[in-house]
Amino acid sequence: MPLSVLGIACSPRRSGNTTRLLLEAKETIVGEGHNFELIYLSDLKVNPCQGCNACSISGVCIIKDDISKLQDKLISADRIMIAAPIFMMGVNAQTKILIDRMQVLWARKYVLNLPLINSSKSERRGLFLSTAGTKKPDVFKCAERSIQTFFHMLGIKYDQPCLYSGIDRAGEILDHPTALEDIRKAAEALLRE
Repeated sequence: MPLSVLGIACSPRRSGNTTRLLLEAKETIVGEGHNFELIYLSDLKVNPCQGCNACSISGVCIIKDDISKLQDKLISADRIMIAAPIFMMGVNAQTKILIDRMQVLWARKYVLNLPLINSSKSERRGLFLSTAGTKKPDVFKCAERSIQTFFHMLGIKYDQPCLYSGIDRAGEILDHPTALEDIRKAAEALLRE
């Protein structure tokens, strides 16, 4: 049975390096006969969390924008791929806003004790794809922690990420000697039960 895979391109550059990685993964996943939905976060109207805690009372966010549609997709997908660049040693602002706006799901799960995911679903897994301009050894540390926490809250197992430092200019990832093959292998591994 085909899996539903949700890929979120979080870069503000529609043709950025992380988006290129995600598109490579999409080709592999669709080629294997699975469903892949690609969402460009920059196409959505998503406002930052206001920290009002209304979601801890009602389980619903009071901000009216496109995030509720994305929440539903995150809950129903079998596999999730987040493609986000590193800005200032962490995930870029668009990705951070996305993660922060999942506070409503956190509140449903941990404050209101409501189930997020149908317990009959098989194990859900996720993959983090990222690039950074700098080559500092710990450049992905903060970003990985954010994505791991995000996945954990959604009941998603964090698969081995695909992280590439020293990649800054748009399209530069195409010159990396192993990146595209790495992504194809990671996408294939993500599909395994």
